[in-house]
Amino acid sequence: MSEDINQNQILMGASDVCAILDIKESTLRKYALILQDAGYHFHTNEKGQRGYFDRDVTVLRRFLEIKKASDMTLEQSANAVMAWVEQSGVSLRVMEKNKENERYNADIKELKEMVENQNELLKALMSQMDQQQKYIDSSLKKRDEVLMQSLKESMETRKLIAAAQEEEKKKGFWQRLFDRK
Repeated sequence: MSEDINQNQILMGASDVCAILDIKESTLRKYALILQDAGYHFHTNEKGQRGYFDRDVTVLRRFLEIKKASDMTLEQSANAVMAWVEQSGVSLRVMEKNKENERYNADIKELKEMVENQNELLKALMSQMDQQQKYIDSSLKKRDEVLMQSLKESMETRKLIAAAQEEEKKKGFWQRLFDRK
């Protein structure tokens, strides 16, 4: 009663399925036997050991939900699950894909929010950098103006000193001699 293993699916052991469904291995064996009696086929190896695919976990999860939610026996719950499997047919894979998509959609939403937050932070940083650049430009302009004013005053002083020295030279020897007192 062995099925062909699909290359794209992962075959899980009983302990993995028990961890996913939060049930004991003995409970898993019991439920798998009840589902097999109802007509569900699990993958088995040459030794008769069961292996579980994602779709099997989905069927078992559905079985647990129906068992908990109704007053049916385990056999009746298994028959209800088999009716659901037959009715949904391909939709089992679609459900698994939808759950994956929901998880990815949540991740995408989270990433979008993070990107938006980073964009806001970048805008704030750019604004701060613009303000700093304006302050730097203003400070440099003021410094340049003060420096130019100092240079102009220095040039004026040098001109006055040069003019005084020139006038001193123009005075004659005797005038310079007699001006000293």
